[in-house]
Amino acid sequence: MKRRLSAQPGEWIDRTQPLEFRFEGEAFSGFAGDVIASALLANGVQTMGRSFKYHRPRGAYSLADHDANALFTDGERTHLRGDSELLAAGMDLRAVNTIGGLKGDILKWLELLGRFMPVGFYYKTFHRPRWLFPFHERIIRQIAGLGQINRDQAATASPKEYAWCDVLVVGGGAAGLEAARAAGEAGARVLLVEEQARLGGSWAWQHGGNCDELVEVLAGLSHVEIRCGTVAGGHYADGWVALFDAVRMTKVRAAAVVYANGAIEQPAVFGHNDLPGVLLGSAAQRLVKLYAVKPCDRMVVLAANSDAYGVALDMLDAGVEVAAIADLRPDVTPSDLAEKIAAAGVSIHSGHAIYAAMPNRQKNGLRGAVVAPLAADGTIDAQRGTEIACDGLVASVGWMPNAALPSQAGVQFAYDEALEQLVPQSCPDGVFVAGRVRGVYDLDAQREDGRIAGLRAAHYAGHGDGEVSAPPSLGREALSHSYPIFVHPSKKNFVDFDEDLHLTDFVNAHQEGYDSVELLKRYSTVGMGPSQGKLSNMNAMRILAKLNGDTIAATGSTTARPFYQPVSLGHLAGRRFHPMRRTPIHDWHCEHGAVFAHAGDWYRPEYYACGDASRDECIVQEAQQVRAGLGIIDVSTLGKLQVSGPDAAELLERLYTGRFKKQVVGRCRYGVALDESGVVIEDGVIARLGEDRFYATT
Repeated sequence: MKRRLSAQPGEWIDRTQPLEFRFEGEAFSGFAGDVIASALLANGVQTMGRSFKYHRPRGAYSLADHDANALFTDGERTHLRGDSELLAAGMDLRAVNTIGGLKGDILKWLELLGRFMPVGFYYKTFHRPRWLFPFHERIIRQIAGLGQINRDQAATASPKEYAWCDVLVVGGGAAGLEAARAAGEAGARVLLVEEQARLGGSWAWQHGGNCDELVEVLAGLSHVEIRCGTVAGGHYADGWVALFDAVRMTKVRAAAVVYANGAIEQPAVFGHNDLPGVLLGSAAQRLVKLYAVKPCDRMVVLAANSDAYGVALDMLDAGVEVAAIADLRPDVTPSDLAEKIAAAGVSIHSGHAIYAAMPNRQKNGLRGAVVAPLAADGTIDAQRGTEIACDGLVASVGWMPNAALPSQAGVQFAYDEALEQLVPQSCPDGVFVAGRVRGVYDLDAQREDGRIAGLRAAHYAGHGDGEVSAPPSLGREALSHSYPIFVHPSKKNFVDFDEDLHLTDFVNAHQEGYDSVELLKRYSTVGMGPSQGKLSNMNAMRILAKLNGDTIAATGSTTARPFYQPVSLGHLAGRRFHPMRRTPIHDWHCEHGAVFAHAGDWYRPEYYACGDASRDECIVQEAQQVRAGLGIIDVSTLGKLQVSGPDAAELLERLYTGRFKKQVVGRCRYGVALDESGVVIEDGVIARLGEDRFYATT
């Protein structure tokens, strides 16, 4: 494994369990605990897929399931997500969305036709002559899409589960763990879900901490349940949250919900920013800290906050040569991290941006990056740009709260111009937010924020005294750049990696009149790919606000809808059975030879078998016995309604054919209900229990 590092503190891989697998016909090895993307990168494989529209080479970008660059098929399953799918022995993987394999994809020529496929081209082209459009439509539909379904694969049953808890905590990072502990120690029944395979969140890969002690405390609380590898897919009415893991869907009802699901690092937009080798800063840290993988040999870092300097230090510790840091800020904020970087001899270019990543000869990786001065109005002076040789480029220019699920729950977010980020303004009853999703980035403050949210949630659910201190205030340092988007003449500066949308597509859509954020979304399809805009919605808002000459607050954001992550249709499919109910005398019926019929969910005896007699003979014999003697029937399975009130008799007479106003109290009467055409729709027995109270069976 070319890029595997020595053992890292807190790494998630198990080096005692090597695993062999294949990718595109070649044999590779990894370790238990690797995800597919980390195992491939450890073996020096950067190109993992092809893009949706132009079939450009793509590689791992976020390492957090926030993009769809690394999607695979193993022949049986499709759209395996390389950022989160754990490596298994014997996997035989191929990239989706290729014809002829990843290297020899015959559709890569589509990039040459890019000028003929502008935004919304399918609404405008191939429609004349009209009779020829079905031919073009078939071709477009055949090319479109990503993976292919194996039609011969046997369907597997996906169980459904129902659960209940006092407090549901979504997110197993610092804030989520503290929220779960606080709520659990207050006596609440807690369910903590984390979509990654291990707990820790940014605590594990950014802050270099160890959450084992806190996890042990939670394990000692009998009424706290932890589920890793579980995604909260959607938040619905009355605290109803759908949870998905590898094998099942759980429909959980929670009295209170704490969202501590963190923030999503946002990309910068520059020339060829989609090439393999371009990573988010958080992705590079995940590779090093969690999977012990060296991202590259020589790196350039694009910075807009102090986090980027932490990334650079982590890369230096991992043996990566940091060639330069291009800081978008004209004046670098003094910090211990910046001083350490300067002491390490790394060149810092203040007030500079990345103009373009330079592709290598095969156009499937980097040979360098062009660093150029950034003017006060946000434009780049490309003429003064300098190309710096590198095989890796890391961008750390800002964050966006992971707001999809809280928004579905009713949390209102507003843009804070001081922080250059959306922050929650109000929460509905029973919903609480904590940590990075609330704009709290300091580790100690995250933990305190989570503790307070957990106590408040427990109190809302009826546990604890409710006396808690105020949550920590938000920091005032802007960790996000206001407009990390830079024009490049190649039109290969991508805003949405899922849909292959570049900056010019947004300009063209705006010129065509799509100046509303919701209209722009539907026309351009921004944010409508597998990652649902996790890396594109924020920059799309910035671009539209600038084109409209308006603020981001006035521009607004699109509506977040389920599902937060892609969900297998098998998890949603209904089962081909329903539970059957038995009456208290079911065993007696069986002892007397009953042959049962299904009446809704109930087993009801249709007739009693008599030797070799046929069904009809048995029914006739039973009817004769009742006619000549006595019969008792158990109709407890019927529906039972109580109709009460001064107009109860009037209502029954309008529904049934009988007369009930003069029915004597304590007597029963047979009732037949008809529809407006006179067809019998129901019958039953109606008993009068009082002057204004009736008991009806259906």
